[in-house]
Amino acid sequence: ISAEQIDEAALSSRVALADLPPPDLFIRTGGDTRISNFLLWQLAYTELWFTETLWPEFDAAVLQQALDDFAQRERRFGLTSAQIAAKAAETTHA
Repeated sequence: ISAEQIDEAALSSRVALADLPPPDLFIRTGGDTRISNFLLWQLAYTELWFTETLWPEFDAAVLQQALDDFAQRERRFGLTSAQIAAKAAETTHA
């Protein structure tokens, strides 16, 4: 592959989980508030959720907490809230 052939699509097709859509939610257990470069390319617009709960104690109740928190978030995919509002206004008036 030449340098000219390297672009976002080329990189995306060669990373772990390339055949899957990007994750919506990343849950890190054990109290660490870092991703340790895990799935770095795929997590660009993923919502991160950290818990002190250790993996062996991670249960349905903790998962529900993560999902409830995720449901309250504004997914912006790299945009600001103002940019999202402007896009919404454009589509309503178009």
